[in-house]
Amino acid sequence: MTFTDLLPLTSEVEERRQRVSLSLDATRRADLGQFFTPDPVARFLASMFDLAERPATVLDPGAGVGSLTAAFVARWAAECDSPLSVTACELDTTLHEELRATLDHCERAADVQAELLGANFIEWATDRLGGLRLAEHPGFDYVVMNPPYRKMASGSHDRLLLRSLGVDVPNLYAAFLALGARLLVPGGQLVAITPRSFANGPYFKSFRRDLLSWLGLRRIHVYDSRDTAFSDSDVLQENVVFLAERSPERGTVLVTSSAAPSAVEMTSRDVPYAEVVRPDDGEQFIHLTPHADHADVASAVAGLPTTIASLGVTVSTGRVVDFRAKEYLSAQPTDETVPLIYPTHMSEGTISWPKESKKPNALIACAETAALLLPAGCYVLVKRFSAKEERRRVVASIVRPGDLPGAMWAFENHLNVFHSSNSGLAPTLAAGLTVWLNSSAVDVAFRQFSGHTQVNATDLRNMRYPSQAQLLALGEVAGLSVLDQEKVDALVADHVPGIRA
Repeated sequence: MTFTDLLPLTSEVEERRQRVSLSLDATRRADLGQFFTPDPVARFLASMFDLAERPATVLDPGAGVGSLTAAFVARWAAECDSPLSVTACELDTTLHEELRATLDHCERAADVQAELLGANFIEWATDRLGGLRLAEHPGFDYVVMNPPYRKMASGSHDRLLLRSLGVDVPNLYAAFLALGARLLVPGGQLVAITPRSFANGPYFKSFRRDLLSWLGLRRIHVYDSRDTAFSDSDVLQENVVFLAERSPERGTVLVTSSAAPSAVEMTSRDVPYAEVVRPDDGEQFIHLTPHADHADVASAVAGLPTTIASLGVTVSTGRVVDFRAKEYLSAQPTDETVPLIYPTHMSEGTISWPKESKKPNALIACAETAALLLPAGCYVLVKRFSAKEERRRVVASIVRPGDLPGAMWAFENHLNVFHSSNSGLAPTLAAGLTVWLNSSAVDVAFRQFSGHTQVNATDLRNMRYPSQAQLLALGEVAGLSVLDQEKVDALVADHVPGIRA
């Protein structure tokens, strides 16, 4: 039997998925974090496994209508003669009839025994992993998942259950991955499609450490566009598909990319594990470099000699959280206020203030706001959230004495602020940092570990920088000029060896 012979199975499930998706209540769907897997994506995930010819078990947590299960069974039936045991877990009882129909079709199509587990996956898995019934089930050979995407409240029931296993994660998809890793037999494989957000940043740091202690990455696939994987669900999210194995070995990783799930053409690179997860990186960022030229740039940036701390520079988020300081905000400056800078005040590497917008321009200076202020000086500002239409993820501007009035200033929380012990930087160093951060090299390097538009202070601390002498040379040449992208990249190429324009 070939995979083509099994296409009626996956096509029937795809029709079921489309029909059910149209009938789902949008509020309930959001509450459960449901995004059903389209057939091309499901078949791609199934194709990533390295199947072995022996009786096996597969787990599909958050199975929905069974798209991933059907794709896996279709491939198994086409390539293996051994029996397969399927466990499909789905909490939403409104989907059980459709999921049961998928499982029945799987049993008719191949030597498959399929169980529909109508349970909260986190409750079921933590109970099993807690040791009460672990001896009855040694684990699964394969886990395939498109886990739900939803934040988890710190004090929620599910999060407390996870902590009993030493798992602390901020999102349901991370919880499913952590449990799936633990439910694998030694040598077992997990394939998942998830957001890229876990690859970097402080929120997922403990999760990355945990996941990478259980699993070794074997293959990673990224889509070139953010809206292709779940195009019929209006999901604008950078996704990653990965194959990982429960094994202590850390060999090469196959990194691939394509324009869309159904695209025939695909870039492909075998890279050392240390290029994906750098052994000296305490944050355990996961770097995804499917394009060789981008990998060269990212490698050159990673090889730079300097950390931000060794420059005597600190990066912090702006201190003013506007909804907490609401009573002290002022639309326009007065004698009682200090300048308040938002991302909207950033313009082509400089600051435009005050500005007519919905955002206030000032903060009342008083005892209650004193801790939110910084002395006037040279600061480099980077937007924490870049707009989707902006060319670069890292967008930096410099603010200097004379740009704003007064002896004290305030910066809103949607800004990252480069400073020196809560004071301004040397002007030439600040100018050089601004040029460097706005370079195409930084943008390319940043995108290898960040799949979203948020730029965390941790990301900026974790990056490597040119030497102080190189940054000062950049600052001397740039001065007060407003530079276009071509000029920025040319200056960087001239003053930072190994970084090309």
